[in-house]
Amino acid sequence: MSPAKQASESEAAAPMAAGARLEAMRRRVRLSRLAVWTVIAAGPTALCVAVTSTPATVEAATVAKPTAVRTAAAADPAGYAQLFVSAWLRSSANDANSAQAHLAQSLAPDAELPLPVPAGGAQATPQSVTAALRR
Repeated sequence: MSPAKQASESEAAAPMAAGARLEAMRRRVRLSRLAVWTVIAAGPTALCVAVTSTPATVEAATVAKPTAVRTAAAADPAGYAQLFVSAWLRSSANDANSAQAHLAQSLAPDAELPLPVPAGGAQATPQSVTAALRR
């Protein structure tokens, strides 16, 4: 083959190869545009589906009723002291099994119960005990 004919064939092959590459690039651009528009359209579509779908029903948990906790005298030390002194004055070392003796010993385990009054001495049981705060 003549060199001129070979040159013309190579020149003809070059535009064909460039045309094939150009066509492939156009396809990629079209596909990427299609993908972008699909993603953009999916947002409002998903929003519509979420709004129109029925919500799942959720049952509220049963509320447990709080139990009342009674503390002997955790809130006010004056009340604790008043309760102890009242129980201690009403108890006696002779009767360690009485309710007042048990209460006094439960409030202050190291405290000794008062000694009983001799028969001739007069000791009245207290009607009420009041704590007085000293500042």
